[in-house]
Amino acid sequence: MRIAVARDEAFNFIYRANLDALKACAEVVCFSPLNDTALPACDLLYLPGGYPELFAAALEQNAAMREAIHDFAMQGGYIFAECGGMMYLTHHIEMDSISYAMCGVLPLECTMENAHLHLGYRKISADTQELKGHEFHYSEVREISSADLQVSRNLLSAKEKEMPTAVYRYKNVIAGYTHWYWAESGFEAFLKAFTSFA
Repeated sequence: MRIAVARDEAFNFIYRANLDALKACAEVVCFSPLNDTALPACDLLYLPGGYPELFAAALEQNAAMREAIHDFAMQGGYIFAECGGMMYLTHHIEMDSISYAMCGVLPLECTMENAHLHLGYRKISADTQELKGHEFHYSEVREISSADLQVSRNLLSAKEKEMPTAVYRYKNVIAGYTHWYWAESGFEAFLKAFTSFA
């Protein structure tokens, strides 16, 4: 397996232990959505968290990369995206009354307007495993089309409280706000379990 990981100033939140777990099961290549114009050949694209809202204008300007990721998804490519990575897959990020075009993969729009903090540990039970992560973001997403978009809302807080946080599945794309931790189980086992949930 070959996994392409987005890593640059806009996408820089990734647990080092998670990255080590990726390298233990696959060849990992990194690329920059800000600066590169083509995706590296890969079996799976991983878009981790970060702060795409701070680089929204530059991400919008790199139309070649946005189109490459859109085409990869529409052709059935596998994508796993967390928080900032999910924001990048939406149709646009709205901020300061300006709308910045993103990849247009997920039928969602993202907004920083009236931003407030969403923070806490998250977990789900999937395929006999308990999967854990955390949520930390100010933005919100809105569905702009429900066609072919699967939405799961089974996440719990550390205190077993049901949370409104969603996991989205569209074609072979799985995305959500939660930053997941798979270093203990290994990425392949995590992805198998997570896919059964999503």
